This record gives sequence, structure tokens and C-alpha cells, in this order.
Amino acid sequence: MTRTEAEVILDEGEKLWLAGEKPQAREAFRRARLLYHEAGDPVGEAMALVQVGDLEAETGHGVAARESYVEARAIHARVGDPRHQAEVVVRLARLAQRDGNSAEAESLYNAAHELYDGASDYSGLGHVSRRLGHMERDAGRHDKALDRYRKALGYFRRSGDTLGEAHTLRSLATIARSLGQLDRAHTDGENAILLFREAGDLLGEAKSLRFVAYILADEGDKANARKTLHQAAKLFARAGDARAHDETDAEAKALG
Repeated sequence: MTRTEAEVILDEGEKLWLAGEKPQAREAFRRARLLYHEAGDPVGEAMALVQVGDLEAETGHGVAARESYVEARAIHARVGDPRHQAEVVVRLARLAQRDGNSAEAESLYNAAHELYDGASDYSGLGHVSRRLGHMERDAGRHDKALDRYRKALGYFRRSGDTLGEAHTLRSLATIARSLGQLDRAHTDGENAILLFREAGDLLGEAKSLRFVAYILADEGDKANARKTLHQAAKLFARAGDARAHDETDAEAKALG
């Protein structure tokens, strides 16, 4: 199938962005958006608008990012695509969080939740629930955070989203540790390690190993804590995170 001019330009914009040539990437995305619009392709136009928004968000231009996202959301709403509309709404929620507007962010996440629900997208429901859990956690409302995380876990398991499940288990473990529930934290942390390993996510596995090492240290098991930190350090090195490797290695040595 022949690729359209808009598709070619959109791909070129992505390459320019990766190369650090952001002004040129921005212009490419805008040109692609115009071509999609002229061709009567609303899905392509919305996709290009999201790319513009993502670039603007990354470069700190929140107002411009929001404008692009709002346009993309309107297009997805017009063509009746709730899942892609939800993805854009999540981006708007992140912008609201970055601006310190928690009430708007929560409202947008709840709107995204409804859209994902309408699309029967359980992975999307899981991600939104986990983000709402993070908001509750950051506000010190641990009971509500746990409820959100547990719902997220159910959604991820229903959708078969292994990484989503792994990240949520680590979030649950973090809350449990802060509440002094070390057995629960240890179990959830170990299960997260297994899932990250299953998914081939070295960085996720390393972070979870490091976290479990902290729990072992809390429990007074310094020998196994040190051993686990060394394991985590090796994985950080394999994943290319030199800073985390050095920090974790230093933590292991500090345990004696």
C-alpha cells in the first residue's frame, strides 16, 4: 500500500524530533496535519495534532500543547472514537497536574476513565486508575490510593497487561511499606519482580529488586538486602542506567 505524503512527512517529523531538531519537527507535524485535513482524514489529522501537542509539552509550552490536544480531542469525539479521545484526555490531565491544578487533573482522569469504559479498554482503565491512585497517595490519602491501585490491578489482569500489573504491584508495595506492612510489601514487591522479568523489562526488575532490598533492610536482614542490591546494580548496568548502578552499588556497600 502506497504511503501518503502526510504519512511520510509525519514520519520525517518523528525522526527530526529524535535527532533533537525540534523546530523542524514541529513544522513537519503541522504540515502533516494540514495535509491530512485537506485529504479529509480526521484520524490522521488528530494523530498529527497529538504529535504537535507532545512536542510542545516536552519543550515546556503547556498552552500550545493544550490547544493541540483540545483540537485532537474534538476530532476524536466527532468521529466517535472514545479510546483515542481518552488517550488525549489523559495528556490534558498530565498537563493540569504539571500546572499544579489537581482538581482539573482528577476531573480529566475521571473523564478518561468513562471513555475507556465505553470502549471496554481495560488496560486504559488500569492506567487511569493507577494515575488516580498516585494522586491520592501524593495527597496522603493512603486508603483511597490502595483502593485505586487494587482496581487498577484488576483491570490490568483482565486485559493481560503484564507491565501494568507489575507497576501497580510496586505501587501497592510502596504504600504497604509506608504503613509498616512489611510482609505485604515484600510479597507485592517479589511478584512485581517476577512480572517485570517475564516481560523482559530490565529496568523495572532492577527498580523492584532495589525496593525489595530496602524492605529486607527494614526487616533487619542486611545480608540478603546487600545481596539483592548487588543483583539490582547488575541489572541497572545491563539496562544502561549507570547512575542507578552506582547509587545501588554504594547502598550495598553501606550495608557492610
